[in-house]
Formats: sequence, C-alpha cells, structure tokens
Amino acid sequence: MDLATVLLLHKSSLLIGAAGFLYVRWQSGRCQGLAFMAATFILLALGSTIAGLGEQSALPYAIWTLGSFALGMVAYALFWIGARRLADNRERSSDWLILIIPALVTVIAVRTGFYLDNLSRATVFQMGAIVSMGAATVVLLRDNTGERLLARYPLAATLTMSSLLCLLVILCLAAPGVLPVTAAEIFFLQILCQFGIALFVLVFVKERAEARLKTLVEIDTLTKVHNRHWFFSQLPDTPAEGDAFVIIDIDHFKRVNDTHGHAAGDAVLVAVAECLRGALSKTAIFARLGGEEFALYVPAASKADASAIAESLRAAVEGQRIEHQQVSIPVTISLGISVAARNSSLTDLMSTADLALYRAKGHGRNRAEQYQPEAETCPEPQAIEHAA
Repeated sequence: MDLATVLLLHKSSLLIGAAGFLYVRWQSGRCQGLAFMAATFILLALGSTIAGLGEQSALPYAIWTLGSFALGMVAYALFWIGARRLADNRERSSDWLILIIPALVTVIAVRTGFYLDNLSRATVFQMGAIVSMGAATVVLLRDNTGERLLARYPLAATLTMSSLLCLLVILCLAAPGVLPVTAAEIFFLQILCQFGIALFVLVFVKERAEARLKTLVEIDTLTKVHNRHWFFSQLPDTPAEGDAFVIIDIDHFKRVNDTHGHAAGDAVLVAVAECLRGALSKTAIFARLGGEEFALYVPAASKADASAIAESLRAAVEGQRIEHQQVSIPVTISLGISVAARNSSLTDLMSTADLALYRAKGHGRNRAEQYQPEAETCPEPQAIEHAA
C-alpha cells in the first residue's frame, strides 16, 4: 500500500472517530470529554489535509508546515483535556490552562524557525503526541471515582501503543533504513490505534452509562444504601438453617417529620443509613426497604451472633448526634430478629422478624428482640436489651 493511500485512510479514520464521539455525545446528553476527543480527531485530520496540500505544492511551504504543526499541538492538548474529563467525568476550568503549552511551542517555532526543518518539526510534533497520550494514560488508570470501568485498561494500552508508534516515527525519520518498518507501515498501524482509541473510548462511555443505570436500579437515591429491589435479589430462595433476618425501624419517625419538618426527616434517614452501613461489614446484605424501615440479612449466624449484631447497630444509632439547622434530634431504632430453623421459608423468616419488631416497639422501643415461638404465648417476651 502506497503512502498516499495510507495517509488518506489515516484522515478517514480520524473523521470516523470524531463522528462516533459526536454521535454518542449527542445521544447521551452531556458526557464529559467526548467533545474534546472529537475536536482532537478533527484538528488532526485538518492538519493532515493541510500537510497533504502542501506536499502537492498547493500551499506555500512555510504556511502548511506551521499550520499543520500548530493544529496538531493544539489537538493533543485538547486530547489530554478530553481524557482527563472522561476519566472522572468532571469539568474543571483549570483544564484550559494546558492550551498555554501549544501556544508557547508555536511561538517558539515562529521565533526560531525550527518548523521549517522536517526532522525538527516532526520530532517536536511526535513528542507532543507522546507526552499527551502518556498523560492521558496516567489519568485514565488513576481511578478517582471508584467506578471500576474495565474499558480504561484496553484504552490505556492502546494509547501506550500509539505513543510507541510516535517514537518509531521519530526514529524512522532520524535514521532512515535502520528500522525494519517503513513510514507507510507505521502510519497504517497508527490508523489501527486510532480506531482502537475511538472504540475503547465509546466502550468506556457505554460502561459508565450502564453503571449509572445499575445504580439507579439498585441504590436508594436519598440514603445511598441499597434499595428493596437489590436486597431481595440477593436473598436465597430458601434460607439455610441459622440465617438471620433483621428488620430495623426508626423510632417515632413520624414525630420527627411533624416536629422538625420533612427535610429533618430526610437528614435523619441519611444519618441512620450511614451509621448502620458503617457498623456493618462490606459483605453484609443491608438495604432500605422503604420509609423509615431497613433490613439486614446475615447468612449462617447463630442466635447469639444475630443478637450481638443487632445490639451493636442499636447502640451505634443511639450514640450518634444528628444536627439539623442547629437543632439536635435524638434518634433510636427498634429491631426484630428471626433466625431460620430447618425448613423455614423466606416468608416465614420475614413474618417472624416482623413479629419480633412489633414486640420491641410494644415494650418501649430502642431495643432489639429476637423471635421466640414460645414467647408469643407469654405476656413478657425475651428482650435482647432493655430500653435505654
């Protein structure tokens, strides 16, 4: 394949990538970074077109060399901005400061005239690409959002490969005939890398969209803990003997809303959810069922273990201090515990935990009670902890 054909494919791949970025950005509303990625590919294609016209003597040498060089330097600066915003999906006004670099390099090029020398111009240009893609690789691999999007790794690998190809271009120009590859072959590999970059950027955006959708489906929007849908999707169809189900209810929650307002009630829900989540292990099956009610499922727990966990949660909530608009709001919880016996169903476990919760409320609240079949016929049920 001759060099002219390769260069045409090179420009075409850039424009196709830019079109893909713009289309996805249009479809997804406001997706950080894609517009900058598209601008990068468009500017690189424009610079390549100007260089091609110059090679055909359609433009003066000084104009096309400086024009294509300046466009490329700006493009790679924009690429870094796009990668940084893509990495954490945040917009920072300070990002624009990176454009000072291509402006300074262009001024130096004009003052020194190095852009008129093919090797010097190509070396600086390719080094700019290497630095930009290297910096982009770093910000992509440094996951500051905790999203754990797997596409960041093949994208970083493709950027690294593209950087190595830029280095090969420098070596090929500096020492013709030394490398076992030609300039046309290197440009062809760069085309593949550009397609790879575009592909993995779009996969990255798709993964992020799917993660957000999953969050909307599984996370309670107010408290940020898991919701009822997620909770029941995690439970076994049939509980094993020893599995514990705990229902947690905020005491006198309606009184909080009536006395302090619904904003205070929301603040209490958030504080209690954070407190409960912080007192549990990360593997705990815990969620907000709705309203002021939460639930916890503990596999393979003895009655003593379930009681100890419930009491630790009760004490943690009672011990916290909730402030709303400079007003201190005391909050306690009641808990009902049921531990699965042999051949228990999930419905049985939930129903008996409800009974235990009702008994905890009936005996003063701010307590945890475990369901005892024999206690249902007794006037005084066994309480795990007395009311505080």
